[in-house]
Amino acid sequence: MIYEKAHAKINLALDVIKKRDDGYHDLKMIMVPLELHDDLSFELSNDIKLSSNIEILNNQVLKTAYLIKEKYHINYGVHITLNKKIPIGAGLAGGSSDIAATIRGLNRLWNLNLNQTDLEELALSLGSDTLFCLYQKAAYVSGRGEYIEFLDNPEAEDIFLYYPDMISSTPFVFQNHKITKQNQSFEEIIETYKHKQWDLFYQITYNALMPTALKCYPKLKTAYEKMKNIDDNVFMSGSGSTFFMINFTQKEDEIIKKANKNHIKLLKTRLKT
Repeated sequence: MIYEKAHAKINLALDVIKKRDDGYHDLKMIMVPLELHDDLSFELSNDIKLSSNIEILNNQVLKTAYLIKEKYHINYGVHITLNKKIPIGAGLAGGSSDIAATIRGLNRLWNLNLNQTDLEELALSLGSDTLFCLYQKAAYVSGRGEYIEFLDNPEAEDIFLYYPDMISSTPFVFQNHKITKQNQSFEEIIETYKHKQWDLFYQITYNALMPTALKCYPKLKTAYEKMKNIDDNVFMSGSGSTFFMINFTQKEDEIIKKANKNHIKLLKTRLKT
């Protein structure tokens, strides 16, 4: 039996640079993994099957297993068990992380002995966030997700997540997004991060997709306004729908009290170390 953890991520910074000829977008992002994770186990079987604690339509874990089996001409199967903890459609890369965990798990279970280049090419062929999720380390990620530069984790302890129980469609948000010049230089954000000027970093960082996502989903905008009632330092991960506080200015008991008053259920986690 092989076990893998598929960790969630949040975007500490995100900019959309341009739309590519292949339909994807070139991005610049600072991404960090969280302790919040899905659990996957892999056991040899005669065929490929998946057991999960929740039903997921068009499950990418199964698709990944079939693709790898066909690509590398594997004669046996796998029984995958998925314990899903990361919300779906939440901007936390739960699906991409599950795919990456499946790549790692099957590489070990089926003794594929894939080298790093093979693993990276496989990950990139299956999604834009999947290369980052393959490594699960803080990183500056650019292009479609194919360029990655590892970074140190920011100085942070507890992180509060708020998932407003709604799915935000990444394709829909990108379809409605108009690329505009930001007030802040992304290069300055990167340099501030690398020099560990955390107070300044959280003052100038941004998620270019957030205004579009809030416009696309009025319920998401309401959730954001509720979070702002708790603390001013609220960010959105990816294309939504999860908001997070990583540099909150109040004590934890004050945050919980305000969250309860605003009928918000916060999930407390930490950065993956």
